[in-house]
Amino acid sequence: MGVYRDVGHVIARVMSIETIDGTKKAEWQRQYQAGFPEARGVGDGLTESERLTQDSMTRAALHRELPDLAWQVLAAKYSINEVEVAQAIHWLVPRIVCPAHHLFRMKCVTAWAIPRRLPEAFYQLHTWDNDGTPERTLRRWRQDAKRWLEDQVNAAFCAATPVLEERGLIESVSA
Repeated sequence: MGVYRDVGHVIARVMSIETIDGTKKAEWQRQYQAGFPEARGVGDGLTESERLTQDSMTRAALHRELPDLAWQVLAAKYSINEVEVAQAIHWLVPRIVCPAHHLFRMKCVTAWAIPRRLPEAFYQLHTWDNDGTPERTLRRWRQDAKRWLEDQVNAAFCAATPVLEERGLIESVSA
């Protein structure tokens, strides 16, 4: 079974698993590689079907073994599945450590998870509050919430590392 370069590579592949197309390609399509090709030696010998199976099994292992908070923050930040992102946002909103009210939390987590794909007005800070809270307070709340979310992403990467290392899925760094 092939291995991944690092935890970031794993997260990128398993959170975008739906983009993998198992249909048979024409010869010219098989020769073309969009984006960054896989590193040499990583996954050598695996067919597309085997790579999809490996990615699916790795995703399932991470989903099963990571704490709920770690999985949900990764899904919110990196998944390409809009339904999965929306569910993760909904799960995170009541759990975020922030003194703000529900509307602010919902908009803050959504703006963090879905940067600049919504109407521009959604990202305007003053629309996140209906109570007349001072802008300075809103900015502090947003900063605190973003810091907490990013800390959770870092913790999720740290939690994923031993899960992947136990299975021999991350390339070992040789000195």
